[in-house]
Amino acid sequence: MLTKNGKNNVKRPWLTASLLAVIAGISAIGINHAATVALDRGISRFRAALPAGATLTYASARPAILARGALLTDVVLQNGNLTFRAHTMRLGHPIPTPDGGLTLSHLDMEDPTFQAPNSIIRAHSAHMTHLVTPPSTIGKSGVDALDLGHINLDRGTVDHLSIQNLSQVLQPNGTHFNSLTIDSVQIDSYGPGRTTTVTTQNAMAIISRTALQADRTSHMASMQLALQDFKLTQPELSAWVATQQTGKTALSAIPPVESLKLSNAQIISSDRSFTLDTLTGKGARQNGKDSSTFQGQGFHFHAPQTKTPIHIDGLHSTFTYTQERTAATGAVHAQGLLAVPDLTDFHFTMDMTGPSDQQLKAKSPQTLQDAVRLVQMTLSLHGDRLVQILPSVNAGHPLNSTEQDQARTTLAQGMEMALSPYPSLAVLPDYVANPNNRTLSIVFAPKPPMALSALSTLASTPVGVMSLLSPDSLTVSAQ
Repeated sequence: MLTKNGKNNVKRPWLTASLLAVIAGISAIGINHAATVALDRGISRFRAALPAGATLTYASARPAILARGALLTDVVLQNGNLTFRAHTMRLGHPIPTPDGGLTLSHLDMEDPTFQAPNSIIRAHSAHMTHLVTPPSTIGKSGVDALDLGHINLDRGTVDHLSIQNLSQVLQPNGTHFNSLTIDSVQIDSYGPGRTTTVTTQNAMAIISRTALQADRTSHMASMQLALQDFKLTQPELSAWVATQQTGKTALSAIPPVESLKLSNAQIISSDRSFTLDTLTGKGARQNGKDSSTFQGQGFHFHAPQTKTPIHIDGLHSTFTYTQERTAATGAVHAQGLLAVPDLTDFHFTMDMTGPSDQQLKAKSPQTLQDAVRLVQMTLSLHGDRLVQILPSVNAGHPLNSTEQDQARTTLAQGMEMALSPYPSLAVLPDYVANPNNRTLSIVFAPKPPMALSALSTLASTPVGVMSLLSPDSLTVSAQ
């Protein structure tokens, strides 16, 4: 039988626990009230800082006490013809930076949508950790005011991203971007001075191109670009993003790609398709040199709808590209090899001069095409079968072996007459008529070295192309 004191000893822990619960509840109410007041003040300050005419509305806003942040629902932020919406937005530990930026421990959004006059961007969800945004760019508004090159982000993920171009303006002989969808995007370690990794899965873009026909009517063709897996690790990626945002094409000393891996890249149109099974790459900056190597495998090309169906099932085809740049001189040497078994081997080398690292640091206003000059380019082609199918492609229908020989002879005779004013190309007709397991080599070495901008201008017109066929610059041989 318990004594009176015993009963008190049993009840005391329950009374203590109840008292602590009451105190905790009262404290929680007080903390929540203080947090709610702080949140209301923060939103008021944010609204006051918005540009004239911009508005922020939401269905509800409550503090996320443990995250020292806030949860907003049905958010709508509008600035002129720009509108951002999100079903929910969770901000963790927002802290203004002294220069006018903002730091967030995390930012989570469900069903975010951003709409501009000519585009709309949607996603199922977006999550970011340790995000630091710089102050808005003076004199800019909307998206342009966000300095993308100086954002810092530990990790960002976007699920089911879609971008749609709402503009219907099509330029003659121009390419029009229609839409882009990506199942998932992940960005790790983005920001100035950081090495960034970008990973995507199942990306697909739709583009269209208009071309003027001989009768001056326009013809539009659509094309689908797809990429199953993509992973890029690039030092100082934000510096490249900054140049793209500002529109400045000035040279920058961005290091080579650290690693690249992609699989199942496809380009599909109404009458043909191209597929690359895999491509890997790596690069490094060592001993005053930037070097990069890329290796691809599995090049497939199919054109079943053309008059002469073409099928290249290059399961064992390979592609290799290497490039080396010397920092002290700016000299660049590149070479590549495409090998398709039983069809052709294509090899090229290129030597160029460009600005040194010291000149890059001087921030020359020269663009890449103006500053880089071509010293020499060599192309070589080996593979009788590729030459043998040219007459069928030219005729527009399949030919048997006898017809191919006759057509190749006729084609060579026509080339001989057309190229008679250009002695540097005299070997081409003979090679087409009788490849005989020889290798065709073309060496272009302009004197003096030619700026890429000037080369591009000349190559854009028939007269300009003819001016490049000087024997002093061009050498063609078959051995």
